[in-house]
Parts: sequence; structure tokens; C-alpha cells
Amino acid sequence: MNPYIPGKPISEVQREFGASDVVKLASNENPAGPSPHAIAAIRSLLTDLHLYPENGEDLRRALSERNGLPAGSVLLGHGATGILEVIARTFVCPGDEVVSAHPSFPWFQMLGQLSGAKNIVVPLRDHVHDLAAMSGRVTDRTKLVFIANPNNPTGTTVATEVLDAFVERLPDHVILVLDEAYIEYAEDAPDSLDYLAHRHVIVVRTFSKIAGLAGLRIGYAMSRPEIIDLLERVQPPFSTTNLAQSAALASLGDERHRAASREAVRAGKKLLYAELSRLGLRFVPSQANFIFVDFATSVVPIAEALLRRGFIIRPMLDTCARITLGTLAQTAALVDALEELCEPQQADAK
Repeated sequence: MNPYIPGKPISEVQREFGASDVVKLASNENPAGPSPHAIAAIRSLLTDLHLYPENGEDLRRALSERNGLPAGSVLLGHGATGILEVIARTFVCPGDEVVSAHPSFPWFQMLGQLSGAKNIVVPLRDHVHDLAAMSGRVTDRTKLVFIANPNNPTGTTVATEVLDAFVERLPDHVILVLDEAYIEYAEDAPDSLDYLAHRHVIVVRTFSKIAGLAGLRIGYAMSRPEIIDLLERVQPPFSTTNLAQSAALASLGDERHRAASREAVRAGKKLLYAELSRLGLRFVPSQANFIFVDFATSVVPIAEALLRRGFIIRPMLDTCARITLGTLAQTAALVDALEELCEPQQADAK
């Protein structure tokens, strides 16, 4: 069992390299931070920390109404990862099969291992989920199919008509899990909630990304009430805190914060796309708040050199890295560092 390895902490880089100003661009966090309304909601509860959490009914109701779903269609959990674990524990038994893609969120395959299932892993095609190939790998032993949309780490989305056809082909014994952690950044993505009424589909989202509440660990699943009921039977008690529930509920009403966060990502993409192209680096156009970059050489020395300059990125595969879009100033500073590192390679190419 290979453990999930999160992004390198800022404090570790500060200790190792003696850097005082470290920019973390490895974990897809929102540089704008949380909504001011969320902060105010947390402060109002600080004297109640001795109380156990409530069941989050206000937040569940708000999410149902916001998404046009009937009562009982929402499950809250300890981030998207906690929700995904509950789904696997509910439906997957030893000997079953779990279908996912590569590269994608590694937690999918880890959940298959933890459940004693066989992982069926289908490579991406042109950085996008190959749904035709994934459909062909579904058998009578398949319990779950995981699709991250937008995908982490490539930032790509599947076309609506392609996902529609895939959903219709799935047999009734299979549950499709759509991990939409980055959906609120996407400019073009299917409306997955249309599937819930007539298919075995669970949509998983989070307040960690655009809402800026990653430190509070709160996510949610949306599905038919009978599926949510099964998940609730397996979920441990008190899976979300009062602080997380209140902050999430407050953030739902702050459309200004969400719009500003989206606009910051758009501006960051425009800048980084242009600079990466100027430096001759290949990248995948993204529907999320990060960019998948191919350095066409071993990425480890590049990532280590950036660490010495105070930048944390996320190495992926052998030659690639996932780079979170920070503030424009952080992105510009990263470009300056990359330019220093790319100069010797450009000189050799000449």
C-alpha cells in the first residue's frame, strides 16, 4: 500500500532551505483565502467548541435547494476524500472491480486497494478520460467507476455528449462517481446533476477549492435519496464540525468571493499560458485552477531547484508537474524562476 503523499509543507521548505518567503503552488489552494462571511461565521462559534457538531441540516437543505434536488439528496463529509472513502466502504467488497483513469486522483486506486478490490486502470487519451476504453473495461464484477471532472492533474473535462453516452451504457449494477472538486472553475463541463434522477450516479464536490475552506475539510455528495441513505449508514458519526458547516453555509451566499476567485484563475491562466509558451514549455489547457506542464526532461531537478528559490510545485510522472495558479504576483515570480532554469536548456537547444 503506497500512502497518499500531500504537497510539501511550507514549514518544511523553510527549515530545509532557510527560505523565509515560500510560495506553495502544489495543492491547488485558493490564494484569495476564504470568504469574509465564512470567517465571521467561524468567529461566532469559537465559544462553543465544547459542543459536538450538529447534523448539518441547514447546509444540506441549502445545497439541495441551490442544486434543485429533493430533500435527502445531500451527504456532508470530511472533505471530498472522506466522502469518497464512505462510498467505497458502502459499495465495494473484496473481489469486486473499481475502474479509474491514469493519471488521475491517486485516492481512487488507493480506495480500491483498501477495499480488497481489483483496480482496473485505463490510461488517459490526449490528457482526457478515455470513456470508450473505460466502458469496455466494465464487467459483471465492476462496482464503481471513478471519473474526476475536471481531471486532476491534467485539468481537462470530458465532452457532454461523450459523458452522456457513457452514462447510458453503464449497466445497472455499476455506480458512477463523478469527482467534481474543481467544477466551479470549469468554463465548459456537463451538467452532471441531470443524471441523478434516473441513473446510479454520485456527484462529489468540496468547499476546499473555490470556497477556500481546505483547512476545515468539508465536502458533500449529491445523489438519489436512497443512495444517500445507504452512505449515511456507513459514515462515522460527527464527520463534519460545526465550524466547517457554518463556514460552508456562509460561503454559499458569497457570490462575489466566488466570482473574484474565478476571475483570478482566468487572469492567472492567461499570464502563465503566455509565459510557458514563450519559454517553449508544453502544457495542457486547464478547466481548473492549476496547469499541467511537461518539461520534456526529468522534473525532479527542476522541482528541487524551484524549492531552493522558494516555490513548491507538484512533480507528476517523470517529466511533468502540476502548478497551482496563485496570485498574479506569485505567478510572475515563478515565471522569473523558471526562466532562470530554462535558459541553459534553451542555450543547449540552439
